[in-house]
Amino acid sequence: MGYASKGVVYSAVGLLALGVALGQGGATTDMQGALLRLQDIPGGSLLLWVLAAGLLGYATWQLIRALLDPEHQGTGPKGLGKRAGYLLSGVANTGLALFSARLALLGTATRQQNSEDRAAAAVLNLPAGRLLLTAIGLFLLGVAAYQLYVAYGAKFMKRMAFHDISERLRGVLVKIGQMGITARGLLMLVIGSFALLAAWRGRAREAVGVSEALTWLRDQPAGNVLLGAVALGTLCYGLWCGVQALYRRIRVEDAA
Repeated sequence: MGYASKGVVYSAVGLLALGVALGQGGATTDMQGALLRLQDIPGGSLLLWVLAAGLLGYATWQLIRALLDPEHQGTGPKGLGKRAGYLLSGVANTGLALFSARLALLGTATRQQNSEDRAAAAVLNLPAGRLLLTAIGLFLLGVAAYQLYVAYGAKFMKRMAFHDISERLRGVLVKIGQMGITARGLLMLVIGSFALLAAWRGRAREAVGVSEALTWLRDQPAGNVLLGAVALGTLCYGLWCGVQALYRRIRVEDAA
């Protein structure tokens, strides 16, 4: 349920961005913005409740992976890096689940505009803030590089258990996963690069999130093509989350 809910949100982000790239109007947005748009469809309130429950479940699973390490990632540099990513994912998806629940309950919720700016400003105001923000930017670039590596080699397949499907369909699903994870890695690459820029210049307003990263892609030469490719990839990532809901192996191993 968690992976499926995450897939719905990412698919909405990708579809909205694809509409901008194709000149159909609208604007690029992030996950909160996508939930606001989903509220407007028939049955939107019910969908938001389902997504809130699913996202909270996904967040809980990510926090369990980070803190209790049921998959035995270990305490080496690679394992700790993965677990730090799970922790950040758990916190972010908890906030998204609460946003979805508030939107379903009250019919309105305040989208956190420029939240990346405020977060970067808070970091910069800490002792050695620029150094810390640099470390965050480098971490994000590391995550981006790892995702591109995973996508290129289809390393994600080790956690999948495809059964009762043809080899042709299996191949299609692998391509969807590769396109989706590549797009996510590219977005993380842009976000991490701007975090480094914010640290170097000491200006929090340089930091960007998903919506701003998509807008930045649109503003580049051949921007509609760039945005369209990443938007299609983001849609593929949403579909891939749905595939994971059906076929991902979730193993909780005992200490033995």
